[in-house]
Amino acid sequence: MYLVYGESYRLIDEEIKKIIKDETNIITIDLNESQLEDVIREATYVSMFQEKKYLIVKNALFFTSAKIKEEDLDILFKYMENPIGLTTIIFTCYTNIDARKKIYKDFAKKYKVISLSNIPVNELITKIRDYVFKNKYKIDTDTIKYIMSCCGDNYDLVYNELNKIFLYYNEPTTIKLEDVKEIVAKILIDNNFKFVEAVVNKNSLNALKLLDDLYILKVEPIALIMLLAREYRLMLSVSILMSNGFPKKEVFKKLGIQDWQLEKLLKESSNYYQDDIKELLKELANIDYRIKSGNGDRFLELKTFLLKVF
Repeated sequence: MYLVYGESYRLIDEEIKKIIKDETNIITIDLNESQLEDVIREATYVSMFQEKKYLIVKNALFFTSAKIKEEDLDILFKYMENPIGLTTIIFTCYTNIDARKKIYKDFAKKYKVISLSNIPVNELITKIRDYVFKNKYKIDTDTIKYIMSCCGDNYDLVYNELNKIFLYYNEPTTIKLEDVKEIVAKILIDNNFKFVEAVVNKNSLNALKLLDDLYILKVEPIALIMLLAREYRLMLSVSILMSNGFPKKEVFKKLGIQDWQLEKLLKESSNYYQDDIKELLKELANIDYRIKSGNGDRFLELKTFLLKVF
């Protein structure tokens, strides 16, 4: 068994491919849609042909700080004592694990844990260049660095933007910086969105630093409050719909979001109880009212709000 975790979906997928190699008997189970007992039932089922089987188990949030009763994990503890030799289980989660949890400690003693940190800049440049050449395009280093800066050096976002660029040209050619500046989403450059991401992921140091930068740039706090409220509303909606058994495709349609956005919102909401998100939304509404009525210092109100989040 394996536990593979990190903040990049693409890096995790690459690591899974290294484990699976050329095997074809692969089953994927998403714990946002299925139960842990479904995983163990599938793991213990052996076909008459005695084939090797690989189970990819997405969103194994019981390894993280997400709230779960230990007794709900009894079925996994029992399986860990006597696993099926023909079955390889690969648990994945797109956030940091909680090393204090009993399930993690027991798992790490017996099985392989792979932590995937962010890619160093030089390695990311090489990966981008290789990916571009693989698709028969050409690109220079300055253009690569521009794409990276727009995406905050985020591995997943970089590849999303590269695919947009390929669609723009529609045939292999040299990727030009002036074209990239028109194609790459300007929203990614905006520190407002980096601030919101840091807040909802409870990255206190980064959020406070970005807020100080936004203060210097004279960004209007009301805009930040609106963006935070929008993100928390989406997180709450996703959490409610998924907990009520709605399939992902239906959640996409109801909320008008894409697959990668849903995965991001699921990851973000896993760090909160639904009631906590509701309380934060109420507080944002109160801050909005105080600022607009002239009864609150704009940036001080936001800093006070951050203390409640963290």
